[in-house]
Amino acid sequence: MANPREIKLHIKGVNETKKITKAMKLIAAVKLKKAREMHEITLPFFKQIQETMTEILKRVPDMKIEYFNKRLDKPNRKKAYIVFSSDSGLTGGYNINVIKFVTKLVDKENDIVFPIGNTIKNFLIRNGYNVNENVGFEAYDVNVKVARKISRNIIKLFKEGQIDEVELIYTEMESAMNLKPHSIKLLPLEKKDFENSSGKDYSELEIEPSPEIVFDVLTRKYVKGIIYGGMVEAFVSENFSRMNAMDNATSNAEKMVSKLTLNYNRARQAAITQEITEIISGATNV
Repeated sequence: MANPREIKLHIKGVNETKKITKAMKLIAAVKLKKAREMHEITLPFFKQIQETMTEILKRVPDMKIEYFNKRLDKPNRKKAYIVFSSDSGLTGGYNINVIKFVTKLVDKENDIVFPIGNTIKNFLIRNGYNVNENVGFEAYDVNVKVARKISRNIIKLFKEGQIDEVELIYTEMESAMNLKPHSIKLLPLEKKDFENSSGKDYSELEIEPSPEIVFDVLTRKYVKGIIYGGMVEAFVSENFSRMNAMDNATSNAEKMVSKLTLNYNRARQAAITQEITEIISGATNV
C-alpha cells in the first residue's frame, strides 16, 4: 500500500484535473448556446432566399442556369466533399465518427476533399487522400464570413469546371444521445428542392436586371446558407460531444478521488496503528 503522503499528492492532482474538465464543460456549454442563437438569427434570411428562388423558377422555368447542370456525360467528372471536424481533441467520439463516415464515402483516388478543421485535415493528408486546403480562409471560425469565403471558392471552382459535384459532410445532433454524420448535395442544385411554394403572395415581385442574374446572386447566398447551416450543426455537435466527454471525465475524477480518499484513510489508520503497536512493544520491553 502507498504511504499517505503519496496518496494525498495523487488526490491533489486528480482534483486539479477535475477543475479543468469542469471548466471545459462550462465553456463548451456556452459555445453551444451561442452557436444555436446565431443559427436562429440567420435562418429566416436564408429561408427567404430559397422561397424567392422558388418563385423565380416558377415564373421562368426554362432559364439556362449552370448551377443545375449535372455534367453526367463529362469525362473525368470530379466530385468534391467539404468536411467539417473539430480543430482540437477532447470531443469523445465526434471526430472518430466523422473520419469513419468520410473513409466509407470518399473515393481516395478520384475525389477531392476540402477539410474544415485540423483533425480531419491531418488524417486525410496522412492517409494519402486528395486534399485541397485552399478553401478561402485563414482560420476555422463559425460565422457567416467564413461560410461566404468557402462558398465563393467552391462556386468559382464549379463554374470553371474544376469540380462537377459537391457534397457537404457535417455532424448533426439528431437527439441528445445521437450525434450522426450526414452528407447533403451542395452543387449542382436540384430543381425538386425549389418546387414547393411557401404560399406567400409574390405577385408584385419584379425581377431586374434579369431572372438569370438575380438567380445567380441568390444561388451564391443559398449555397453560403447551406454551408453556414452545416457549419453551425457541426459546431453544436462538437461542443455537445465535448461537454459530455468533460462531464464523464469530471464524474470519473470524483469517483477516483473518493476511492483515493478511502485508501488514504486506510493507509493513515494503518500508520497510526503501527505507531501505537511500536510504542506498546517498546513499553513492554522496558
